[in-house]
Amino acid sequence: MNSSSFSPVSPFDTDEDFDSALPLKIRKLSSRHWTPVHVAKRAAHFLVQTENSRILDIGSGVGKFCLAAASASAGHFTGVEQRDALVRLSKKIAQKYHIDRAHFLHANILTVDFTEFDAFYFFNSFEENRDLTDKIDDEVFYNPSRYAVYSLYLYEQFESLPRGTRIATYCSPVAIIPDQYVMVGSEVKGKLQFWEKKY
Repeated sequence: MNSSSFSPVSPFDTDEDFDSALPLKIRKLSSRHWTPVHVAKRAAHFLVQTENSRILDIGSGVGKFCLAAASASAGHFTGVEQRDALVRLSKKIAQKYHIDRAHFLHANILTVDFTEFDAFYFFNSFEENRDLTDKIDDEVFYNPSRYAVYSLYLYEQFESLPRGTRIATYCSPVAIIPDQYVMVGSEVKGKLQFWEKKY
């Protein structure tokens, strides 16, 4: 069962629909930090292969990708986010809109077991360690070495996963994708890339 056969009624048809659920301060960060709704839907279409598909959003922020994707597909989405306040906000929105296939973890990505998931979404969430433009808050400081540690961990986790694993990246560096993966498609002028582990 591909997500294309799933016909939900999504509360988020546009970015404005989703952003209206956010506090004003967080809403102002939307265009830089949170996945556009149409991107979330296209990524979900690629990542969700069955109704039991488990997708991890690496650095979920306010939960926009998980919430929009879970509203538009048959998969189960988990977001991992290091900011407790954003995790609580994500859960609040999920509860408000009765989105029960979106879950959120307050954790550092280095503690997450990737083998619990079938597919992955990454919107360059580590970049804030080396580019503080329009920063979310004061919790993260300029630390390029942390960016390198996180990126290496991501690469190693992806490398260890079984053949057939799918990854969707948005505005993200190709360097995090091991050679065993092949880009099988791209959209949004190449910003959204679809990868599958072939060997």
